[in-house]
Amino acid sequence: MGNLSILKKLVFESDNKACFIERERILSRLELEMADYKSDDKYAIILSKILGEVSTPILDYDYFAGRVVEALPDENMKAPNWLLFSVGHMSFDYEKLLKVGLKGILEEIKSNATKKGDTKSFSFARNAEIVVKAIKDYAQRYSKAAEEKGGSKMAQALKVVPFEPAYDFYSALQSIWLIHMIASCYVGSRDYAFGRFDQYMLPFYEDAVKNGKTKEELTELLAGFFIKTNEICGRNTHNYKCKPVLCQASKQYVNIGGETPNVFSSVVLEAAKLNNMAQPQITVLLKPDTNEQFAKDVFNALSVLTDKMNIYNYSQIVEALIDKGIEKEVAKDFTYSACCTFDLNFHSFRLEYFTPVPQIFLEVFHKNEYNSLDELLYAFKNALKSDIQNYVDTTQKGFDQERARRLFVLDSLLLSDSTVECRYACDSNAKYNVLNIFCPGVATIGDSLMVIDKLVFKEKRYSYCEFAEIIKNNYENNEELLEEIKNFTMFGNDTDIDRYTVMAGNVFLDAVDAVEHRDNHHLAAGFYSLERENSSKFEVGATPNGRKAGEPFSENQSPTYGADKSGITALLKSLSKLPFDRTVTGGLNLTFSQKMRPEILQALVVSYFQMGGFHVGISVIDRETLNDAMVNPDKYKSLTVRLYGFSEYFTSLPKWQQIAILNRTEYSI
Repeated sequence: MGNLSILKKLVFESDNKACFIERERILSRLELEMADYKSDDKYAIILSKILGEVSTPILDYDYFAGRVVEALPDENMKAPNWLLFSVGHMSFDYEKLLKVGLKGILEEIKSNATKKGDTKSFSFARNAEIVVKAIKDYAQRYSKAAEEKGGSKMAQALKVVPFEPAYDFYSALQSIWLIHMIASCYVGSRDYAFGRFDQYMLPFYEDAVKNGKTKEELTELLAGFFIKTNEICGRNTHNYKCKPVLCQASKQYVNIGGETPNVFSSVVLEAAKLNNMAQPQITVLLKPDTNEQFAKDVFNALSVLTDKMNIYNYSQIVEALIDKGIEKEVAKDFTYSACCTFDLNFHSFRLEYFTPVPQIFLEVFHKNEYNSLDELLYAFKNALKSDIQNYVDTTQKGFDQERARRLFVLDSLLLSDSTVECRYACDSNAKYNVLNIFCPGVATIGDSLMVIDKLVFKEKRYSYCEFAEIIKNNYENNEELLEEIKNFTMFGNDTDIDRYTVMAGNVFLDAVDAVEHRDNHHLAAGFYSLERENSSKFEVGATPNGRKAGEPFSENQSPTYGADKSGITALLKSLSKLPFDRTVTGGLNLTFSQKMRPEILQALVVSYFQMGGFHVGISVIDRETLNDAMVNPDKYKSLTVRLYGFSEYFTSLPKWQQIAILNRTEYSI
């Protein structure tokens, strides 16, 4: 276990101003050398040159080979270099990699290219061959470095993987890590995920146990693998003091559970507890009626990991996907690949769009005089549909542009539909292209609808134009009205008032359903803001729910800050009324003032899912500790908090985000 502690310490001692210096120097040179090179294999050749020149460092306490040399950027160096990059945001087909290796994948591509017989297919195969050879040679160089270091197990594995199939538990993890590191660090992008990790790793775990390895040995090895995910992304956030690397603040998601959780699912949880760092995020796909032992293991882990775990209602999401026309077997194999964002595992990469819902609502609200709430909602739906349609049209047009092909280097080798079609994922030719369409501020809209309905249409205390003018003027000279509105019962207290937020949610989902798109594009809708409730707050004028211009609006699926006053049971009942049966993405943060016992967490989450709840992420806030961390950050380098769909180091957050976390409603039981 001592090696785990040393590796953790190295992560916290690393310099967040450092870049991947070898990558940057090589690309700076190649940018000049290959400026006039126009062939389709340009970016595959660039990657091959990088992998052929970078060093192969191994530390005495490394469990797995594969780390990148870091240093401060050279003078006048523009790091990171964008000559080579990927869109990222995807889950590779690691099951295929482990079964057939890059060699088998390349053979499949060549065979399919021959069958298709067209120029693009042969170009795809040529690029694939360049990349596979480069990775094979890189692994062989790493094998020699490991041998010189005395790491016989590491050296043996790298003689085989990832070119050949994995042959045991260790070689499987080594194969995955080398590919993951190359994609994240040398190609460069954020949010590569590990897919349905417990499913494809189970056979290797079972064989290891049969061959005499203990659960404890394998758990420590897996924890060593998990620690590696913290080495590639730095400890800063994507929006503050960014590290000069393309995988800056990357989120590493490990999905477990689903239809058939297994014995290795619980080993993953144990390894995550040993690791207990911001990365990876353990994403549990939980059936409300899952087997008793797995449920017990999940909530025991959650009581320890808290902000480092996500739990989704697996059964409900599968049903929603099938209702949307996704084939059952594909639907059952869905994953999350970062930030509560959905994808269909290794079929394609995902895109995401945060619809400016509060801004659109205010534009519609002030545009005309409406005679009923139904009229306002009809106009709101059409405006939402128009905005989302414009995003989808623009995205689809971008896919058609030949320049998109420059993004191909490695990704399409490990997206199975791409290897079948011999086409780049970013060309939009895959069978499934996932567009996450998010609705920020749903509770702010719902509460605003309630206030309009009450004061204008039901009680008729104001004409529509009078009330709209008050809102437009930011409640100026209307302080009594403002205080009255703030004292109204809002969404989150399990009252009839919740129906307005349900109404707002359905209007958004109706707008998404009305958008026209290609048959192979799938719109994944959900209630999620990431950080927009704060970062976009100054773009949003006063809203009818008593929120003044420039103040935060509601976060993700949650009520407006402070509006939920009736306890956690009432909160969860309110949330379960949202139309989650029509969503496949989104997130909820539940904040507790102290750590909760596993059996209490299990009762809460399972009951919530049985009512129709969608997702739960847990935060435990000790306000005294967080306030001290704001004053004395050096004392709290390892302190993590749940940000939105993931964990971050509290002292790495900008002050406004630290304050936003402190403003969340706390619960105790």
